[in-house]
Amino acid sequence: MTSLRFRRALDIASIPNDWKLVRLTLDWAGRPLLLFVEGKPPQPDFHANNMDAWSTWYRTPPKAHHLVYQEADRLQSVAFDQSQGLSTFHVQRFKEGWLLGERRGGRTTIYDKGGAVCSTLDLGDASEDLQTTPDGLIWVSYFDEGVFGRGIGREGLVCFNSGGDPVFNYARFAEESALPMIDDCYAMNVDPTGAVWINYYTDFPLVRLSNFKLDQAWNAFGVLGNTFAVRGHQVIHVREHQLATSSLIEPLPSTEATSARAADENGNAIVPTSQRHANVAARGASLAINTGDAVYTMLD
Repeated sequence: MTSLRFRRALDIASIPNDWKLVRLTLDWAGRPLLLFVEGKPPQPDFHANNMDAWSTWYRTPPKAHHLVYQEADRLQSVAFDQSQGLSTFHVQRFKEGWLLGERRGGRTTIYDKGGAVCSTLDLGDASEDLQTTPDGLIWVSYFDEGVFGRGIGREGLVCFNSGGDPVFNYARFAEESALPMIDDCYAMNVDPTGAVWINYYTDFPLVRLSNFKLDQAWNAFGVLGNTFAVRGHQVIHVREHQLATSSLIEPLPSTEATSARAADENGNAIVPTSQRHANVAARGASLAINTGDAVYTMLD
């Protein structure tokens, strides 16, 4: 079993009790960003088949959204002005400020560094992930309700400029490049070096783009979950809450991926929480794990 070492990066045990973690993600430098919602009632169990209770909870607007991050070796937080969206899910650095996006409907709000609203964009319904770059590009991937909807999400993956205009559309690119079409983009990794990696349903290829061109594609690479990191010839991903690695030199089906153990600098095991989208995040070669009390980042 491969062993991966992590260091404790953020302590989150002191977060107020009425803040619920919505999303753990990373910025373009591989630094953790934690998006919290304040003031929502306890979430009913979606799988308990009580759809009325779940629907009532979903339609209850929050008081606010908060971002927790680290800067200059200190824990920082930002409260976003007028942020009461029901499906707020995406958070990224954007120029000198922040970008906060709705998963449903496409509304994306640009904030200044202090959390004041600057402007809004429409980036399409049913977005699975959103990652920005230092030069102002916004990459958005979409799940099936967007791909089979009526908006720009039909492309499966779109790159927008800083003004919200599409500059790259994957569906037409895939057709020209003889690549499988996206039915549901499970995972995306916008590397700070400029490469963009995607893994998607139904064929589950691993595709690497560079400068809006096809760099390389591994057909039927296998399911990599909702997030993955790429280090050299190694892909690090999560399978059923268990870390695993796959090789880019000799790609194997995901069922044959090598299990990996996460440990801190003292060798103690690190176990991610079970909350999807809030337990593990990756960007480029960086990987972060949330244990519930702290966020750990992978050592070089």
